[in-house]
Amino acid sequence: MATLFPSYEDILKFKIKPTKGEIILLNFLRDNLHQSFEVYFNPYMNGDRPDIIIMRKGYGLLIIEVKDWNLDSYELDDRKNWKVKNGDFTIKSPIQQVQKYKTNLFELHIDKLLEIKIKDFRNFNFVNTAVYFHNAQKTEIEAFLVKPFEHDRKYMDFLKYNVKFIGIDDLNKPDFYEILHDLNSTSWKSKLFTDDIYTSIRRFIKPSIHLLDQGKDIPYSKKQREIIYSDKKEQRIKGVVGSGKTTVLAARAVQAHKRTGGKVLILTYNITLKNFLLDRINDVREKFDWNNFIIMNYHLFINAELNNLGIPFEIDSNLLKGKSEEETTKYFEEKYYSNKELFIKMKHEIKQYDVILIDEIQDYKRPWMEIIKECFLANGGEYVLFGDVKQNVYNNQTEGKDVSTNVKGVIELKRCFRSDFKIKDLAINYQKEIFKNKYEIDTFNEPFKPLELGLETDKLGSINYIFLPNAYENYSDNSSSSIRSLYEIIHKNAINKNIPQNDITVLGHTIDLLKDFDAYYRYSSNERTNTMFESNELVYRMGFNFIKTTGEQKGWQNNVPDWIRVASRLMKTDKFKKPNDTYKQLSILLSIQDLRETHNSKFDEKLKWQAEKYKTTYDGFINFYNTYKEKINEFRNLFSPKKQSGNIEKVRKNKKLHFRMNSGTIKISTVHSFKGWESDTLFLIMEDKYDNEKSRKTFDEILYTGLTRCKSNLILINFGNSDYHHKMDSIVKHVK
Repeated sequence: MATLFPSYEDILKFKIKPTKGEIILLNFLRDNLHQSFEVYFNPYMNGDRPDIIIMRKGYGLLIIEVKDWNLDSYELDDRKNWKVKNGDFTIKSPIQQVQKYKTNLFELHIDKLLEIKIKDFRNFNFVNTAVYFHNAQKTEIEAFLVKPFEHDRKYMDFLKYNVKFIGIDDLNKPDFYEILHDLNSTSWKSKLFTDDIYTSIRRFIKPSIHLLDQGKDIPYSKKQREIIYSDKKEQRIKGVVGSGKTTVLAARAVQAHKRTGGKVLILTYNITLKNFLLDRINDVREKFDWNNFIIMNYHLFINAELNNLGIPFEIDSNLLKGKSEEETTKYFEEKYYSNKELFIKMKHEIKQYDVILIDEIQDYKRPWMEIIKECFLANGGEYVLFGDVKQNVYNNQTEGKDVSTNVKGVIELKRCFRSDFKIKDLAINYQKEIFKNKYEIDTFNEPFKPLELGLETDKLGSINYIFLPNAYENYSDNSSSSIRSLYEIIHKNAINKNIPQNDITVLGHTIDLLKDFDAYYRYSSNERTNTMFESNELVYRMGFNFIKTTGEQKGWQNNVPDWIRVASRLMKTDKFKKPNDTYKQLSILLSIQDLRETHNSKFDEKLKWQAEKYKTTYDGFINFYNTYKEKINEFRNLFSPKKQSGNIEKVRKNKKLHFRMNSGTIKISTVHSFKGWESDTLFLIMEDKYDNEKSRKTFDEILYTGLTRCKSNLILINFGNSDYHHKMDSIVKHVK
């Protein structure tokens, strides 16, 4: 007998009762599967709501979408879009729906899964999907979804390798065990579905109970306690930088759950804040079930709800052809993210929340607030907003020097507990100089008694300002001096001041500069880094993975470019017939070679050491590179970051979602991605103003947000921004 989570008795007590199809399928699974099978009903997936997941340790898992539909009420058009008969609207295909749950498991929910999928696509196959049509026989399903499209080879291959169909007549042991296939093997286990992956997924879909002793004693101030224990239905909290907004939000979330007994939705704008919020909630000294907290950024939440509600996310490629990024963003904004009517029409099917808390409200558009409040908040629910208008890095609408929201009134947190006094003085001086005609000036640098949160400190902190004239111009001209200067400043400061790597963060404005610095830093210092963007090696690996995926269909050694086969022989990986080894090693060697070409011969020794590690020689690799340089450059152009932008965005999103501060390494990030976080020692690279008009308008807010991420030691590196040199030099000197 399979193990059900939650128990069958608890499932029947759900506020939203399971459908007839779900009940019958659950009964069948419970009574017919071996006890080694785990069956999860409506498992926790942080906003995603699959119906059933079957998992077996050592074998894999199957995600099942259950539909109590009568197929006679639907039809498919030539593009396999589902349409309601006698209606003029489409619905999302249940195949796409269940595939989205699988994709999100890899790309959003489980750390490292996306990376192992990129390195070996076979890893994607230990998760399978199925759709159970409760009111249809297997033959009816095939007549509807398969037979009309048997001429479409691509579609038939997709069905073969990606999704199973289950009819009511499949609910017998022989047929269902055939559907389970790999999960039901008695002779072998999956080498890909490791115990570590099993444990990670199990912890995610079945979160534990948080115990009181796991929390901390936090001495909240009187003002903070008022917010935390308030039962007011609507509030807006305006807090200065470092005032404990997120700490208060986390405590309010726990108390609101205890008070209402309901689910709590916590929304942010910056997706990297998920783990920060989890850590702050974990600090609360209360007993609670983690299953009651959903933490997402706005766009991921809306995407999940569109999928949960079966609303197709349609992309008109003809309409968007030739459109700019700004025009494309506007199209999706109007059609989905700011389209309140779309959700009003589906309100009767929306799963609402008893408590909704929004962090970074200054980054939210007014239509987003209205959609969340009017469509996703339960009647009588709590709706609380937290933010700081001076961190308005997206130039959203303001009213009277403040954020424009759909909540009247404001409660203020005016004291900063994050930073040492010099950092506070710098922030206030910056406000007086830069924000004097735009926002109200704070006073959090004025002396007061050290209390609240126990974070106040007597340390003065330190601020250093370094101007590198022409640095950005030199960098744009591919000069090696600019990146080398950054490295020498940052690494030597860390060494000379004996600063632990874990306490250091490097922030900048553009990913290209940070990515080049990251590669230079890693191969110069032999230290690891923690970034929120892809490495140069991963870009190569993604291109190689495409070749491997297409080549494997006919035997990889016979279908890859000749220069890769030569590299395989050079590194002796051809003997083992393992393309992954070739691609891993070649990605690293080419990344070092890129550094070597840009920075003259600085990385010769590193390339020599790495080549010998991979059973070749420096001279052998250089000869290989020079022989095939033209073809390698063709490969670089074909699989450049711009050409792989879709997959790279997935990598960045995944890295942001699973970012944590205590990685034991230095952190490298854009200011935007680091919003909400803080670091003891911060190197802030102030680049030139962007070419983008919108970014130029918010440059002051971005710079302010960056420097206020620092707790103690700030090193502000002006990377050739002559327009701001005298301003920042004067502001910093005034602090000193």
